Amino acid sequence: MSNERYPLHQIILDDIFSHNKVAILLLIGIVISAVATIWITHQTRLSVSEQGQLIQENQKLESQYTNLQLEENSRSSRARVDAAAKSFGLEPIKKEQEIILVE
Repeated sequence: MSNERYPLHQIILDDIFSHNKVAILLLIGIVISAVATIWITHQTRLSVSEQGQLIQENQKLESQYTNLQLEENSRSSRARVDAAAKSFGLEPIKKEQEIILVE
């Protein structure tokens, strides 16, 4: 046996690139497909998370709007206005106190 060393890694690379071009193209396609799948999954998760936050914000705003409507209705009710008038010492006008001016 001789002490001659063969460049094994060079032989393997030459064999792969010269005879297995289809296998290399398929391997590159698989890697690109895997990276694209990971990226799309990440983008989908970000979108779902953002959608959840927007739904929560929308529900919060709807709740606040409902509370503001209830507050507006309670503040403008006739009984509340009458109670506030009595607290200031105001009384409703009686028929005898009305004066009609005709020009």
